[in-house]
Amino acid sequence: MTKSCGFWGLLLILALLGPVVECQAFGGDKALVTINGKSFTAEDYRHWWHEWQEPDTPFPETFDEFVDWMLLSQEARDMQLHENLNYRKKMQVFLKVRALMQLKAEEVDIRKTIPPREELWQAYREGFTPILNLRMLAVTDEEQAHVVRSFLDRGITLDKVVAAAGLKGLAEELEATGPLRFTRIPESLRELALQLKVGEVGGPASFGHSRYFIEVLDRNDGTDEDFETVKQMLIQDALKRQEYQLTLELVEQLKNDYAVEVFNEVIEAIQPGTIDAELAGKIAVRIDQTEVPAKVIFDAAAKAQKLRGQARTGAEDFLSSKTRVVNDLLVQTLTSMEALARHYEESPPLKHTYEFYAQHRLIKELEATIIQPQVKVAESDISVYYRENSNDYAREGLLELAIVKTRERELAAKLHERLKAGEDFFVVMKPIAPAGVEVKKLPLQHLSPQLQKEVGRLSDGQVVGGIEEGEEVLFIKLVRKGEQEFAPLEMVKEQIREQLLTDRFAQLRTDMIKQLRQRSVIKANRSAWKKLRKALQREES
Repeated sequence: MTKSCGFWGLLLILALLGPVVECQAFGGDKALVTINGKSFTAEDYRHWWHEWQEPDTPFPETFDEFVDWMLLSQEARDMQLHENLNYRKKMQVFLKVRALMQLKAEEVDIRKTIPPREELWQAYREGFTPILNLRMLAVTDEEQAHVVRSFLDRGITLDKVVAAAGLKGLAEELEATGPLRFTRIPESLRELALQLKVGEVGGPASFGHSRYFIEVLDRNDGTDEDFETVKQMLIQDALKRQEYQLTLELVEQLKNDYAVEVFNEVIEAIQPGTIDAELAGKIAVRIDQTEVPAKVIFDAAAKAQKLRGQARTGAEDFLSSKTRVVNDLLVQTLTSMEALARHYEESPPLKHTYEFYAQHRLIKELEATIIQPQVKVAESDISVYYRENSNDYAREGLLELAIVKTRERELAAKLHERLKAGEDFFVVMKPIAPAGVEVKKLPLQHLSPQLQKEVGRLSDGQVVGGIEEGEEVLFIKLVRKGEQEFAPLEMVKEQIREQLLTDRFAQLRTDMIKQLRQRSVIKANRSAWKKLRKALQREES
């Protein structure tokens, strides 16, 4: 079986009467509420709330939502919507996925262990060390490389060989790479570097279009500090390897538990290109009562070739694709069969989640069958809504403003007095803006909160001055307020349609719940609810 550490993740991706409400003390009865003869206990509510709540959901004051949910679920079952093909398919997928998760937890996850430090250290030494600091010299042709080698053989050190050989401008020198994990060194140079001791020089070794000479300046075979920086990565790698091996063992065990036949002669006959009709119909794999013809293997391998066989790196040949397809088929089929055979949905922890999801899906079927077909929005509805809520699609027009700023507070005070005396704004502002005052167009929202408040009080042509913002004093003239602009109906039509559809669905759902309550017998144990609510609040605080 080909190695696939993400295999489990792949599998998981593939499962009109008045209301009749009776409040009773119940005495020793454990029922929290009884709905149409069916009793629900405090534990039933606990399980429901655990599945229902979202993060930060406030705890409800009443259990009305629980009652409504159960009423909808009961109605859906009374209508036999659990027989719908869509419902059954979704339940099968859910159960398959969650059962696989449970199987993995029982047979694989629980058996994984974090390796001891000695084992992790060994993996660290093999995968992350040595750490090398290298001096490197690169030349472009064989003749230059021969010259460098001859000088090195005569005892000239690598740092002086360029000058000694007269290769200035012809060689590329690197005084030191700095600490470098061996895995970051190009493979053709790595082999040479790992052979050298500190102080030794080796080469030439080819990389790209150059010939390299390497000197090891320093070699670090691992430290506790460096080990700690990659420890979690080492642990995750080890756990992945354990998961792969444990999965292999599980599959081998399942092969013995189920009747598995692999017809190797048929599989070997499957070749790239095309498959003839006779071979296509032959059985390649039989697992219990499931038979897989050669055509299925061929098609899956051919599809894999389009994805992996043409990859730029690590391309997969047809034989490898075919082998992986067969292995994955065995793994997925056997684990799925075993997971379902264990009936995890019949006992905790999956039982309560499964029952909640079953009721949730029933309610969705009810909504799709009864409510959704009634949800309609006509073009006239959209037009009416647009007219009645036009302010929701309006924005303020652009303001034409003249804004002048100064830090000279004494001058600002004098100019402010002149403005209050009624002099023209643009004339008064000349000492601050001798080149003239610029009038800008901008939305009110682009001003600071303080200025928004000040400008909001103004009418066209009015002036406000002496406004202090930080170290500056501001003077503002509102030349003109732009008219309010409305988004055209065509621009917001679909937004309105979606809003109306949502609102009408919610109203119809509320109406249905109201009708269900009116024709139901609901016996509520209020004292039991108060006790449960206090207990749950304490637990979640």
